[in-house]
Amino acid sequence: MNRNALNITHKRRAQAGFTLIEILVAMLILAIGMLGIAAMQLRGLQYNHDAYLRSQINLLAYDISDRMRLNRTNATSYIDTETLTTTRPSCTAGLASAANDLDCWHQQGYDALPPGSQMDIVAGATGSYTAAISWSDREGTATTVSYTFIP
Repeated sequence: MNRNALNITHKRRAQAGFTLIEILVAMLILAIGMLGIAAMQLRGLQYNHDAYLRSQINLLAYDISDRMRLNRTNATSYIDTETLTTTRPSCTAGLASAANDLDCWHQQGYDALPPGSQMDIVAGATGSYTAAISWSDREGTATTVSYTFIP
């Protein structure tokens, strides 16, 4: 047998299985990349939900300030503290009273915010009022957003 043919056969046997190791390393790198993409997707969903809650809180704060502006003579009747529970409050559409406005506001908060959130309206100095809305995110971090306005 030719000496060159023996060297080629010997080299092929020495490299047997090397491509399998390359494939396993490539699969490992691909798996790590896919895990990174999944983690980024999860974080994106969490940030999106936080942004959704903040936009709902903006809408709730503007809603109660508008309701108080429509009923300025009874603005002090809107001072309230409510912790949202699993029981949905009820309100009557079209009824213009402070108690019904608060019930409708709490109902909107019940629909938009997680259970355990708190919605407060307190009186401030010089006829101003503050609507403070608190909630806890998935990680248990409590966040409060306050809006001060004059009805």
